[in-house]
Amino acid sequence: MEENILINQNIKDLKFKYNSEKQQVVLNSYVSLFRNISGYKFNSVIDKTDKEAILNLVADVKSKISSLKSFNFYNLRDIPRLQRQLLIDQKIISGLTVQKISGKAVILNSNLVDKNKLTAITVNEDEHLKIECIMPGRNISNCYKEVLKIEKNLEKKLSFSFNKNLGYLTSNPSLIGTGLKATIIVHVPSMVISTRIVDFIKNLNQTGYGVSSFFGEGNEIIGNLFQISNLITLGKNEESIIEELTAISKNIIEEEEEAREELKSTENFSIEDSVYRSFGMIKYAKILSFEESLELLSILKFGIDLGIIDEVKKFDFYELINLISDSSIEINYIRNKKATLDEIDFIRACVIREKLLKDYS
Repeated sequence: MEENILINQNIKDLKFKYNSEKQQVVLNSYVSLFRNISGYKFNSVIDKTDKEAILNLVADVKSKISSLKSFNFYNLRDIPRLQRQLLIDQKIISGLTVQKISGKAVILNSNLVDKNKLTAITVNEDEHLKIECIMPGRNISNCYKEVLKIEKNLEKKLSFSFNKNLGYLTSNPSLIGTGLKATIIVHVPSMVISTRIVDFIKNLNQTGYGVSSFFGEGNEIIGNLFQISNLITLGKNEESIIEELTAISKNIIEEEEEAREELKSTENFSIEDSVYRSFGMIKYAKILSFEESLELLSILKFGIDLGIIDEVKKFDFYELINLISDSSIEINYIRNKKATLDEIDFIRACVIREKLLKDYS
């Protein structure tokens, strides 16, 4: 039970800090390396016995690597429901992972000296291993260095599936080659409102990068939040992928700032109306769903950036997103019972008002 509390406390203690407003365009950087262990089938066809063997092997290897001494090994079946949901909300594991938790684990850094970095190793998700680092803002290169360091230490004691012609072998064809997935999370309301985002996405798709919703299912975009990732790794080296996405992140900041300046220079009553309607909803709504909150907060943040509204406090969009997720609400504000959806939505509305309204009491 103590280790499960550690998961909660460590993630709660993680406070991403942004050094400038530009980092509120590119909110986060994620880099993941996917590896499979030689001698075992892919997870899509592996049996339960081999899955447990991989779990035990990785736990043993982790215990012998000095640089991983500060990492704790958590078997997913031993983690309570709320803690698992917290891992999903933080994008450490996927929602599909918890549907079948047998033979799966997460290895999480328990020594968060640097609270601007979250590093984790997931065992037996889609591939045998996923080594991931998450950092705020445009930190793709630093995330890559972190996961590469861990991967090299693991490779000294594990043999990864590798083909001299194809590179690292994975069950997901799009990961064959480097096995690297690099991602940035961006908040671009000005590009969406000005419709610049349409051409930007077309250009990205032509260069081998995909754009999807950060929250929600399918192509539904919520809160003007987009996830931009490399689509293929075969035929590219890791460094070129990192360099390309770093350049894309710089470009999208410039595009968002240009779009914002254009919108500032024109009088647009519909934009002002949207901002103040969002303010009214936040000020008076009794319950707010997570998805609705993202939409309202995005428009309010946009209104603050354009100087349309000053009745609200400046806020860290990404920090507030994490604070008002269902799992965070239950863990931080509800004790000793499973909350109803209405209770969670009511508390969420109160938390948002407390964080945003200048006259809140």
